[in-house]
Amino acid sequence: MGISTPILRWTIVGIALVAVKFVLDKALSVRTAFSRIKDYPGREVIWLNPLGAMSLILGTTFPRPGMTGYQGAKFSSFKKFGTTTFTSVKFWNAQQFLWTADSEAIKIITSNRHAFKKDVDNYETINIYGRNVVSTEGADWKRHRSVVMSAFNEENIALVWSEALRVVTEWFEEHDAVGHPHITMDLVRPMAKTTLCVIVAAGFGKQMPWGTDSTEELPLGRQLTFRSAVLGSAENILFKALTPRWFYRLSSLVKVPYLSSRALFSRAAFDDLRSHMTDLVASARSDIVCGKHSGDSGATLLRNLVEANMNQDVGLKRLTEEELFSNIFVFLLAGHETSAHTLCFAFVLLALYPNVQQKLYEEVCRAWPEGVSVTQLMTNHKSSLDKLEYAAGCIRETLRVFPSEPRLSKSVHADMVLPSSYFSPGSKENPSVETGKFSVVVPAGSIVIIDVWALHMNPLYWGEDAAEFKPERFIDTESYQWPRDAFLPFSGGARSCIGQRFALAEMIGIVASVVRRYRILVPDDLVKKSLEEQKEALLKWTTGITLTPLNPRVKLSRRE
Repeated sequence: MGISTPILRWTIVGIALVAVKFVLDKALSVRTAFSRIKDYPGREVIWLNPLGAMSLILGTTFPRPGMTGYQGAKFSSFKKFGTTTFTSVKFWNAQQFLWTADSEAIKIITSNRHAFKKDVDNYETINIYGRNVVSTEGADWKRHRSVVMSAFNEENIALVWSEALRVVTEWFEEHDAVGHPHITMDLVRPMAKTTLCVIVAAGFGKQMPWGTDSTEELPLGRQLTFRSAVLGSAENILFKALTPRWFYRLSSLVKVPYLSSRALFSRAAFDDLRSHMTDLVASARSDIVCGKHSGDSGATLLRNLVEANMNQDVGLKRLTEEELFSNIFVFLLAGHETSAHTLCFAFVLLALYPNVQQKLYEEVCRAWPEGVSVTQLMTNHKSSLDKLEYAAGCIRETLRVFPSEPRLSKSVHADMVLPSSYFSPGSKENPSVETGKFSVVVPAGSIVIIDVWALHMNPLYWGEDAAEFKPERFIDTESYQWPRDAFLPFSGGARSCIGQRFALAEMIGIVASVVRRYRILVPDDLVKKSLEEQKEALLKWTTGITLTPLNPRVKLSRRE
């Protein structure tokens, strides 16, 4: 017997009334939140957590250009308001968000760990196996950091340097074996393979060759090699975060186009990675029990983590089994993906700016004269890094123009006041100038968004040509010091990236090695295009755990 018309009608009316009440309640909450903000610049509604998994999945699809929270806004929102700080309110919970690209305010935020704490809710995505040094705060974070800190020393930076040069040399040998002086490639996979080899050797004592995994014998029950499992996990981490567990079971029974195959591969990648990490841990435990030392093997990070897990004392240096595996995972992920993506952008930029590449090549030739072997270069990282000032500038400028994490968020745990500035937008002929100062009251319970990309594009610090690729910005002279407080690719303060010196040494070594051997060119199909068209084609990106290049193609031409 069907539902009678009056009952259906009243059911629809009831649902509509509930929906209207919900919207009105939310609107009133937002209005109340705006009344607390007073007359601060901005006062716009946002619909998503700017750093939440859904925002990262949607990328530039939503919010759209011109909306607060648009992932590709860079400095445009701040320019619209004419201030280095603006406010917004999230519709669903009326939470206040303060956006800042003000170096003075950011220095206060990153220096005060008690009032401004890492918004760890945004890092649930990487808690696949448990909590880790990236996704914790307070005493938990201090405990994790105390375990791993000693592994990031000068001795291991030397190992990172030598491994970077070793892996790139093996990559060159593979190209040379083909016998063709020119090769056009998409850099995403080669750079991921390169940086993964480096972190696995330097941090975990497992030296992987550049070549394929086809000869690696898989233990019974595993589908993927160690390398394939790490890369597959990195590519599917957001997919896993948003996919309910029941869908994995469903995918084994019913094939949903695209989604089922990806779900099954994602599950295999994370399951097999756990098994491979178990092998690493078992080997390290055996070495510790037998009294073997890591020595020059590069397993210091792994050894520190395993020793902390074996420690029976409940104290500062103790990790649970879940924390052990989660830290291994996050160092494998962060240790290769951020560097790989930055290198992709760096090589494309060098292809687009041949004058910069030529200047870099000349510096590399001076630092590494003809006749100096790679073996010699591998043993003296300090001397090389001192001589490769422009190479370091190229990497820093790449990180400025394409920061790995374009935004950082902090939860506010005490009422605070932050400085901000008004400015008049300028041009190359009439530079932007600060026109006044004001203070912003930031209440406890709100969220501060450190807009790293906007900070890096702020003309008050970097000039009106901030969008241009100019490594010279990072070369100090007698009359110029580059603005350290306006450069935040590795975060800042106590929560700054623990591996930033590793990453810089690795990337400088790789870029210098490639430029020494190859000319980096725009692919043939884009040679006749304008510079702007080439940029549009080659510098596409999307959001992910880090800013992710989409089409970083270059042509490598062997130098005579």
